[in-house]
Amino acid sequence: MKRICLATLVLSLFSVAALSAAETDSVKVVDKYPSFKGFMTNKFWDNWEISANVGTGSAMYSNYTYGKPGETFGFYGEISATKWFHPVVGARVGIMGGTYGTVHPDYGKVSWPFVFTHVDAMVNLSNWIGGYREDRVYYAVPFAGMGLFASNFTSASQEATHNSGRIANFAFTAGLLNKFRVSPSVDINLELRGILGMSSLDPVASPARGTFLGTANVSVGVTYRFGKRDYVRGAAGYSLDDIACLKKAVEDAKLDAKATKEDLMAQLADTQAKADASQKRADEAEQRLAQMQAEAELDAATPETTVFFDYGMAVLSKTDKIRLVVFRDQALAGPKDYVYAITGYADFKTGKDKNNVKLAEKRARVVYEYLVSLGVSESQLSYSGTDSQQQPNNGEGNQFVTIR
Repeated sequence: MKRICLATLVLSLFSVAALSAAETDSVKVVDKYPSFKGFMTNKFWDNWEISANVGTGSAMYSNYTYGKPGETFGFYGEISATKWFHPVVGARVGIMGGTYGTVHPDYGKVSWPFVFTHVDAMVNLSNWIGGYREDRVYYAVPFAGMGLFASNFTSASQEATHNSGRIANFAFTAGLLNKFRVSPSVDINLELRGILGMSSLDPVASPARGTFLGTANVSVGVTYRFGKRDYVRGAAGYSLDDIACLKKAVEDAKLDAKATKEDLMAQLADTQAKADASQKRADEAEQRLAQMQAEAELDAATPETTVFFDYGMAVLSKTDKIRLVVFRDQALAGPKDYVYAITGYADFKTGKDKNNVKLAEKRARVVYEYLVSLGVSESQLSYSGTDSQQQPNNGEGNQFVTIR
């Protein structure tokens, strides 16, 4: 009868271990500040921004510009919408309009209107170099693009410029957007922008103006971020639906383990009640328990364990550090001349083989160095990484280190 009791106890402990394993597997170890990789593709209405800016700019010719520098300045406004596909990469559509000034040697300064509709490619340099983080205050965002530049479309400007034709042509733009985050949904902008097009875009036909017209612009404004504002970290090769299914499977496993644990505990209580009725069986069970304890002590003399890593990672989680502390205690209590082999594995289905071999060895080295830091003698430890021919699992599922 005591055998039944002990068997039930073992099954109960196994159930608790399975529940703990499910909880551990549900926690992914990721870079604290990932840069370019490790993000899921967002939905269409996620990570949008709308902006409104006002600024001033100066138009200059590639050859010679008449007048004082201050006489070429004008003012403009701009509205734009930006979609960020990724913490680093985005696209912007905007329209800016206002006036520039040009000095003609015969009839002086003339202000002429313009409208520039453009599409820009955006790169969040701060997230690229410094890693993605939502609490950053300043973002440097260089951009480049092109669009349609139109001018001289009012009767007043045509009269003032002595040019009766409306003008439109393509122009290029590039610059730096400086974003200062004041809340999760609002940024203050300082934008430096240059526009380059043909000199014929300026309706004032100034002599010796050269081939190109360039403008230098600076503006300030505000951005409102709407929709989902942060980004979802994921695992390569898995969609959001895949991850949701995996999470649901883990939750179901937790519920099943909990139910099994409760059932086993009920059986254990019943078995213990029946055990009181038979002293003889209790004595036999005590002897069996002593035997099992002796066997457990023998196994503890040369313990074994496995440490799991996340995809592409070689960083120990808190759970694995606790597991290694337990292993340390068992190893120190065992034979002093026993040498434990630490073997690292990696998935060779993706990436270059030489990089995966290095990753496998790095994982083994991380475990080795942590055990040494815990007080295990270097003479009792050896570590190595494996190649693609030595993987226990076919293709995937080799993100671990064994200690034997």
